[in-house]
Amino acid sequence: MNRFSAIAVLALTGAIGMTLTACEKSQRIDRVDPTEVLDYQVQFDEDDAREVAQAMITDALSRPWIDNWLADSGGKRPTVIVGNVLNNTSDYIDSGLFTVAFERDLLNSGRVAIVASSSERTDLRDERQQGQDWSRPETVKKMAYELGADLMLIGRISENREKHRNKKRAIRFYQVALELIDIESNQKVWIGLHEIEKRQKNIN
Repeated sequence: MNRFSAIAVLALTGAIGMTLTACEKSQRIDRVDPTEVLDYQVQFDEDDAREVAQAMITDALSRPWIDNWLADSGGKRPTVIVGNVLNNTSDYIDSGLFTVAFERDLLNSGRVAIVASSSERTDLRDERQQGQDWSRPETVKKMAYELGADLMLIGRISENREKHRNKKRAIRFYQVALELIDIESNQKVWIGLHEIEKRQKNIN
């Protein structure tokens, strides 16, 4: 390859590189406060889940059910387990976005005990089972020695949709209901309800 051919190859390589660079999409990533409400969609989102968690926690800790339980049980804290929260909407909703926060604040209040859910217990039981054979004798954990729950948290998420004929406006109404139920007697000791309404308007 002579000198002129080499220069031509270098020039072509540079031109291709510049073209590929120009074709790449530029991106910008901003770090934001996760508690900032953005409202970028009409569907149920993480801001709605955060609002539900705050409302439910405030309501649950301000109602008399805990004091009533402590009085009836001689001061023994109620033990709570999280059950199913049914999603009766057309959206994908991870109920863990608010149930985990609910568990955290109940536990941190010092007035309620929390035990692992059914999905979490599988890994714990597997670990405990393996420990019978592989752990040091002084550290082996007992089988069939779990703390039984007194109350189960269950719930449901419902929605109602409205859409105008011109399709320029839409309304989403969400209702989240959570209940704490006595596992032995089936008695409901607390019911929390939170509603969210979101309106969408196409401006084009």
